[in-house]
Amino acid sequence: MDDENEGHLAIDDQVSEFASYVFVLPEDDKDKTSRPKKKKKISHAAKVTEDQSAGFVPLLGGKEEARYMSARRHGYESTWAKLEKNFNEVLGEVNRQTVDDVMRFLTHTEPQQDTNQIPTGLVISGTSAGASTLVFSAVAQSLESISQSLIVPVAASQCTNLKTTLKHIILKATNQSIALADEDLPQHRQGVRLLNYDLQIVHEYVQKHSILRVVLWFHNCEGLDGVVLGNVVEVLSSWQGRIPFVLVLEIGTSIDLFQEKLSRATIRRLQGTSFEMKDAVETIEMMFRTATAPGESASLYIGAGLLKMFLDRQIEHIQSVHAFMQSLKYAFMTHFFANALSWIVHSSPTIPTLQTEHCEALRNLPSFRRLIENLMKEKQSVKAKALLDNDHVLWVTTRQIVEDGTKSMRHLVETMEVLNIIQYSIPSKVHTPWSRLYIKGLAGDLADSSILRETLLSVRKLPSNTMIEILTKVSLFAILDLDGVKTDLYELTRDATVGSAPLRSEYDVHHERLRTTVVAQKVQLSKHKGTLSKQDVDYSKIVDRIDMALKEFFEKYLISPKTLPLHEIFLFDLKSPIREVFAPVPRQAVERALSAPHDYLDCDCCDGSENGLAPSQPPTAILYQLYLESGAIINISDLWSAFNTILGPEDGDAEDVNDQETLAMFYRGLAELKFLGMIKNSRKKTDHLTKNLWKGL
Repeated sequence: MDDENEGHLAIDDQVSEFASYVFVLPEDDKDKTSRPKKKKKISHAAKVTEDQSAGFVPLLGGKEEARYMSARRHGYESTWAKLEKNFNEVLGEVNRQTVDDVMRFLTHTEPQQDTNQIPTGLVISGTSAGASTLVFSAVAQSLESISQSLIVPVAASQCTNLKTTLKHIILKATNQSIALADEDLPQHRQGVRLLNYDLQIVHEYVQKHSILRVVLWFHNCEGLDGVVLGNVVEVLSSWQGRIPFVLVLEIGTSIDLFQEKLSRATIRRLQGTSFEMKDAVETIEMMFRTATAPGESASLYIGAGLLKMFLDRQIEHIQSVHAFMQSLKYAFMTHFFANALSWIVHSSPTIPTLQTEHCEALRNLPSFRRLIENLMKEKQSVKAKALLDNDHVLWVTTRQIVEDGTKSMRHLVETMEVLNIIQYSIPSKVHTPWSRLYIKGLAGDLADSSILRETLLSVRKLPSNTMIEILTKVSLFAILDLDGVKTDLYELTRDATVGSAPLRSEYDVHHERLRTTVVAQKVQLSKHKGTLSKQDVDYSKIVDRIDMALKEFFEKYLISPKTLPLHEIFLFDLKSPIREVFAPVPRQAVERALSAPHDYLDCDCCDGSENGLAPSQPPTAILYQLYLESGAIINISDLWSAFNTILGPEDGDAEDVNDQETLAMFYRGLAELKFLGMIKNSRKKTDHLTKNLWKGL
């Protein structure tokens, strides 16, 4: 007991020698240290209501009723659920061929015990690096249904050296706890000590569970060190006769580049089979087609500018397919979260009217103002006055306008689909990708584009068999009526001789002839049309009718969506919220926050300063503005004098106490600027700082 007391006394004596400091909190912070108030109890019903509206807040200045807020949330969930289901189906089909080939390789490959070569599958992902995770998940799920198979994922970050790599392989292969990664915890087998990086553990596990193959799936092999990978392959090859290893290596570049980092001895131990994944550009095009496919259930359309920004980011930064999906999801969420009128597209009979605030929001839309102006130009002042004064008339008219607007959008997408089908059906015609076609259509630039003009010119030159094929495909769209022309064309081609060549119009190049004339010992070439048969003349008239019908069709339905009234309800094309999230500029945000803190603090005390400096501003903001006025080398003494002049005491009585508080704020502000990387200690002068960043550069 005495010893223990002596020990405690010794510790107390030692502690008593430490320096201690007393920090006095400002008056504003003293209240924060008081005991917190008890939280008000919330009933179970209130919790349920809060959970149902989690994430969505009342808009219209907080005056939005709960039913409208729930309608917005329901609209977002129902719209995105349908689109997400279609995305998952497409992703399941995109790499189906690769998954089937890899599964066929794994199931039909039997490791040979009399050789040291390891069966190896080389999955070449290329620009589809993110999709390789989907392939691995699909293969792992398929292997789970097959008994006597074991798949072990190995990340590049886990392969720092040979011992660490073997540890992770053994732990994941035997489903053991990560605590066994400690070298001091050996495995015991009949009294024999086995370290946890000994593959004998895997050998016993394979024998115990009768496993036929152990698949080691290495992710991102470009991140692996060639020497470490060679050592791993050498060790695995030595155990090949006892453990049936099969390797799968993900390669993002090419086999030739990957082969350069391996030694010849390592290459001789690998028996490779390559598998190529679908290109990322093609995958993104399929996802884009799924997101913009025409359908009766489409209620929200993403604008051309926003879609172009998504595709440009995919091309410039080579992002994964999931990044494209998340961008679309955020766009849908932003529309329904921040637009108080977004629920009108999904309005139901349970919401028979609008709030007064909804009516005011509708009347302030730019498209609504243009609608009123058009009504006044058309001398419909009574209807315009009713829309401005009567809320019930406004609600009934709004539902009809939104219904007509979404119908026009569906017709626009179907028209672009018709143009896309025609392009794909024309032989030797370089077709426009659907993404580019869709973006130009939603931007309103397709009606007068060269794409449409060249397509219509190519249609006039088509033979009868290709024309019949196109008419058969586009007749599936109800908005395009070509049944009469198609019937006449069928009758004309039926009267033609069986086995004869297809009919050609007068615009076809086959009817053009070259005529050679010699004038004044000079040869001149001229084109003229040959003589047409009666059937070719009749076919030319049918082609003229088709050309006229297509021109009228495209002129009617290829509209600019932003000319539709109340398009803000069913069309979302705001770039700023998406750009701030997916392409942030943190440096500009930090510089603005330090230069103009009142923009973020929402206070009036900082905004009234003439030169941008005020004692009420945060100390770091004051130091930053003084930092901007200084040169490349900053004298700490001069900086402190300027800082103390702004924040220092006005009377001399409390000078000592306030100087200490001001000095503490000064050092804290310097530490924050140093943490942001703006300043560093000068090597030339110990009492100076070096400026690292300049605003705007």
